[in-house]
Formats: sequence, C-alpha cells, structure tokens
Amino acid sequence: MLTKRALRDLRAHYDYILEFDPVAAERLLHEINRKMEWIAELGITGAPRSFIPGLRAFPFKNRCIYFTISDEAITVLRVVHGHQNISPDDFPESDL
Repeated sequence: MLTKRALRDLRAHYDYILEFDPVAAERLLHEINRKMEWIAELGITGAPRSFIPGLRAFPFKNRCIYFTISDEAITVLRVVHGHQNISPDDFPESDL
C-alpha cells in the first residue's frame, strides 16, 4: 500500500526526470515499484528509524523508501531523495 504522500513523492520524481529523459523517468518508476514489491515479499528489511516506532528505510537509486510493516502488508509512507533531510514532521499521524 502507498500513502497519498508516497504517491506524490513518486510523481514528483517522475515529473522532474521526465523533463530531461522520458525513458529514464519510466524506468525509475518501474524499478522503484519492483523494489517495493521485493520488500513486501521479503518481509522485514531496511534499517529502523528510531524517531518513529516501526518506521523502516531502504535506500534505492539515490532515493530512500520509508515504510512500516504489519502482518498483512507493508505501507510505503514516503519515497524521498537520499539527500533530503527527513524528520518526524514528514510523517503525519494520519499516514502511520
């Protein structure tokens, strides 16, 4: 499952790259989607982020996939560029 914020993040990455290389923009989204499916299949992976209980992060293609895991599914909360500063404010309670 992807939150609305995660979908907006993906759209922003896509739109930015689309300006320069439409094929690369499509490829990046496809690769990120495959990586999220892999994370879901594998189960618990990624590094814990202690500032929010249960939050995990997995670096991929200069981005970081932030997610939580339950018995039923993973929930991708954000997909941000790896150089972006991230804080608890970037994860509203409604998404957790």
